[in-house]
Amino acid sequence: MMRTMRIDEIAHFRALAAEGHPALAAETLGVSQSTLTRSLAKLEQEMGVELFDRRRGHLELNQYGEILLAHAVRAESELEDARARIEALRDPSGGTVSLAYVSSFGGWLIPRVISEYRSLFPDIRFVLRGGTADTVLDALRDGSADLAFLSPDPRDPEIEWKPLTAERLVLGVPETHPLAGRDAVTVPDLETYDLVALRTGSGLRHIADAYFAAHGVVMSPVIEVTELSTLRGLVRDGVGVALIPDTPAEPGIVAVPLRDEATRVIGLARNRARSQSAAAEQFARFVHEELDSLG
Repeated sequence: MMRTMRIDEIAHFRALAAEGHPALAAETLGVSQSTLTRSLAKLEQEMGVELFDRRRGHLELNQYGEILLAHAVRAESELEDARARIEALRDPSGGTVSLAYVSSFGGWLIPRVISEYRSLFPDIRFVLRGGTADTVLDALRDGSADLAFLSPDPRDPEIEWKPLTAERLVLGVPETHPLAGRDAVTVPDLETYDLVALRTGSGLRHIADAYFAAHGVVMSPVIEVTELSTLRGLVRDGVGVALIPDTPAEPGIVAVPLRDEATRVIGLARNRARSQSAAAEQFARFVHEELDSLG
């Protein structure tokens, strides 16, 4: 079985190829000449050929040595790349954090957190991806995301989820809707009106389904959509009413409070089975310790 070439042997071989003499190569590397001689002998024995032509004490690469040198150069380059990547992972103020999030957080939470964090650590880089709660969980499981802003709690033993803040839900109705002037509404108040909702699999839909179920009602939306912006558009144009986050007022939509309050708890999640880079760990600490009140 062929023995794997050691890292120091690659360095020894390259120095001999560059200097052409064991004494000069030994001086360059700061090792003894006998060390280089033994290292070269092992390499040539391993390869089954001489790698240098010996010309009066001078070493000159032959055709076999030229082949090995080309691969040795690539090997050292790969090792340097590995060292650089490892160093980046160890640097909490640099490196890259891959962050997944429920799409509806993309309009307010994500920009705020990223902006505040990069004002402290301007060299940090982020890779951002929005999606439904299910796709965010998939990103955590397959390792394409280091961390995720997720709601509700996935209750998955593989996923560590810690709450950060709560967002109140309201009933969104168009300005001319009969419920627009109410101080608060209950589930029975909605029975005669069409509901629109995010599709099953989204975090907000999980919460809406649970809210209606707690009041003995199965949610039956007339239209299901994949984006909160589209849901708001349907509400604004009178297609239906919907449970939406209580964010700043949007033209054409009235936010009516729910008499029995509903909230969306937002948490930061990670995969317990995967190691974290220093950059991801520091960002998580920042979110939990510095931004524990994001609302």
